[in-house]
Amino acid sequence: MNELISLSRMVTFCNSPSSSLPDKDLKGKEGFFVEKLLHKSYDTDEEAAFELYNSNPNDVRYKMLKHRIKKKFYNNLFLVNYQKLKVKPFIQGEQECYMLLHHANLFLKQADYKLAELNAKKVLNIATEFDFTNFKIAALEILLFCNSELGAYKSFTANKRQLDTLMLKKAYESEAVNLFLLIRIRLNKSVKSRREYLPQLEKDLDKLEMLWKSSRTFDAFSAYYKAHIWYNELIGDFAKIVELTVLSEKLLESGEVCAQRFDASYNKYVLVYAHLKAAKYDKGLVYAEKFLEEFSQNSHNWFAYLENYFLLAIHSKKYELAGTLLHKVFSNTFYAKLSAAAKERWQLYQAYLSIVDDSSKQNHITNPYLLSLPEYSKDKQGFNVAILILQFFYFLKRKDIEALLYRIESLKKYIHTHLKDTFSLRSKLFLKLLILAVTEDFEADSIRKKGRKHMEKLIDSPTPGDAYAEIEIVPYEHLWELILEVLQQRY
Repeated sequence: MNELISLSRMVTFCNSPSSSLPDKDLKGKEGFFVEKLLHKSYDTDEEAAFELYNSNPNDVRYKMLKHRIKKKFYNNLFLVNYQKLKVKPFIQGEQECYMLLHHANLFLKQADYKLAELNAKKVLNIATEFDFTNFKIAALEILLFCNSELGAYKSFTANKRQLDTLMLKKAYESEAVNLFLLIRIRLNKSVKSRREYLPQLEKDLDKLEMLWKSSRTFDAFSAYYKAHIWYNELIGDFAKIVELTVLSEKLLESGEVCAQRFDASYNKYVLVYAHLKAAKYDKGLVYAEKFLEEFSQNSHNWFAYLENYFLLAIHSKKYELAGTLLHKVFSNTFYAKLSAAAKERWQLYQAYLSIVDDSSKQNHITNPYLLSLPEYSKDKQGFNVAILILQFFYFLKRKDIEALLYRIESLKKYIHTHLKDTFSLRSKLFLKLLILAVTEDFEADSIRKKGRKHMEKLIDSPTPGDAYAEIEIVPYEHLWELILEVLQQRY
């Protein structure tokens, strides 16, 4: 049933359904069945068989009906209009290559070499535009055959030379793509497995770079590009990601990477994100403002991009800009369509802006969910420490000593249970500083002095890779100075 439902959905994207497809307005079983499928009226074969034949899915009449409809649906897939599907131009180009190759091969079978050659040349032009190595090779192979049959020696020699070069490139490209697929499998395993694979991944990355430079094809570059980002994100070397994204922009401008197939929006997103993680805030803000217009405000991607833009503003202490960005987010009508988790993140960002900027027009920390969350929640992974800190700061500003004393045990438990690894060092050190603030009876001078060692370690600790790290909405160094300020003024 799932196959039929999927096929029926695809057929709706045809320019005009084939005459072989039964008219859904007809009263026959086929037309009635098609109409029900198009309206998603059936979830199971049992439902369909019962309504159509008052029987079960094993009824031979139902089986034969399914077989006929399935065959007609598959035949209609040749008529799918990719513009209706709203896919990217290179996917439309890919589909056109498939159809033209089909035409060229039909003409070959009929020994109509002129028409076969004409269609193969069309394939070659499209494949060259979108850097489809496979299609270029397939088209050239047909052209060689046609050249041979037509006695076109010069064309044969030129096409043979081009094919030989492409075959060498294809060998490198295939090796790069297969290595990339293997990398993806290894990285999708457990966290332990990923860590064990990291030393080998560095070598595989070097090999991918060599294969890309040897082939200079888009698929080889794409394999290197994605694996490079994964690896450097895992080890926390965001400066290398910055280099790659900037390089990619240059390769696009020079035409060395196919702009039609490269996801430029993703590269811009990663470029801004990497500047944030590499603490290159000023440059990151320049890029963030420059590329903002390229993201549609009625999309999830716009909100994801704004998160990095907002965090760049917060980390560089440009709180007025951060407030402006928050206003854009909350006034965007698409905000209502975000997931509950995404909305909670924005509320968390709003709460943090209110504590670092007293002049902010954002609401202060009054959202009950921030105070009632458990000490650890998988649903909030990456933001658990941020929530704990916010809760601590809330009670600190209210001078709720009892609540702060209770938090001490919670923080100790959290450190012991969830911050054991080296990639958690920054969060671990900062939570220890919070504990120190309470155990030293909120004496700012004593806390500053005794916390100096932890603070020095914190400053020297690099930002870990996102595969493991908790998110610092506001840098811990900035938060600590703010906490000391509060202690100095209110205690």
